[in-house]
Amino acid sequence: MLSGKGRHVLYLLIALAMLVYGLPRIELNALWDGTSLFGLVWTLFAFIIVAAHVNALLMKEEKRKELARIKRAKALLWERKLVEKAMAKRARG
Repeated sequence: MLSGKGRHVLYLLIALAMLVYGLPRIELNALWDGTSLFGLVWTLFAFIIVAAHVNALLMKEEKRKELARIKRAKALLWERKLVEKAMAKRARG
């Protein structure tokens, strides 16, 4: 399995291929029709995916480490809350 920047490059290429393939086939000219609304939402999601992977590729290493540290801290906080909740539940009943 790919990891690091290789994964982001692969997913970026897949998202761009989806846009290149799908954009010409989507009807965006009808006003607030179900088809055009779906096409607009699909296109926006695809652009968000592209932007996220470009951001991940351009992110500096210290920023990446800081985000990983924050993610670990949040996971520990959630784990503590779950343990406290389980202990309180066990103490009551």
